[in-house]
Amino acid sequence: MKKALITLAVTGAMAASIPAQADATLYGQVETRLQFADDQDANLYVDKAEMGVKGADALENLDGVEARFQIEWRFDGNGTDADAAFQNSAVGDVQLRKANVSLEGDFGILALGRQNNLGAAIKKADIFMSSKAKSYTNDRFGNAAYYVTPKMSGFEGYAGLVVDAAGSDRESDIDAWQLGFNYRLSALDLSVAYTEVDGNYTNGAVDHSAGEDIELWGLGVAYAIADLTLAGSYEHREQGSSEDETLFMTGTYAIGNSAIKAGYSKNYVAGGGNNDFDTYVFQLSHALGKKAAVKAEYSVKDPDSSIMDKTDYITLSYGVAF
Repeated sequence: MKKALITLAVTGAMAASIPAQADATLYGQVETRLQFADDQDANLYVDKAEMGVKGADALENLDGVEARFQIEWRFDGNGTDADAAFQNSAVGDVQLRKANVSLEGDFGILALGRQNNLGAAIKKADIFMSSKAKSYTNDRFGNAAYYVTPKMSGFEGYAGLVVDAAGSDRESDIDAWQLGFNYRLSALDLSVAYTEVDGNYTNGAVDHSAGEDIELWGLGVAYAIADLTLAGSYEHREQGSSEDETLFMTGTYAIGNSAIKAGYSKNYVAGGGNNDFDTYVFQLSHALGKKAAVKAEYSVKDPDSSIMDKTDYITLSYGVAF
């Protein structure tokens, strides 16, 4: 949606008027899911309620360079109270997913702020709702700076830094760094990424209390053969003597506006075989239009431990984007 002026009214404590650049787009999505799991109550919930605004403006004083911005929120559509379903309004968190600015031109892209983790491009097999496969690659980074090279014969490289003064690290200005590349040519889509997090940095959800640096590298590949797409992802995470690995393989067969998907993952979790598990998943999806789709999915999480039971999941979804 393009307008000379975009006004975003965010319920609750947020209200903002956002002046548009030469091009400004309001976008978002709402997705609801109904899930059944072994030994659990059925749950009908809002999985995604997201809204954002992004735009671009050609710079008069820099030929061929555009200034871009993006702000994106996710809303808790379910509420945090035990009886939220019977309240007039859902009281929950509003998460700021993205807030970034960038410059884009023949030199490539320079982006600053909270933005997509470009290393997440390796997660090419991450195409399901509830596969329960474990991934160690964040979808986004905050306090981040990225440089992306221009595309050259299907190849682009990138380098990123995370610089966060809020962490407990008093020794290093750079708390994490990343290098990676993507290569796309015809039916092949290949991504490789390496990320290292300083062991003294203890802020956020990741536990770095051991003091050892976290090293994470990943590989993702997809190959299309007519209506069939095969994909695989591999992640290896290491912190001191602790190692975790995930291998995920999927296949997608498109039939008109519908798709059949199947996947398998092997998850090696630090601590030995009792923590390891496999997952299996099968999904049918159908596009009702360009912006709406329905999905039905069956997945299984099968622990290697003899004292943990296998869990089956059935998930139904309806989502609309704008």
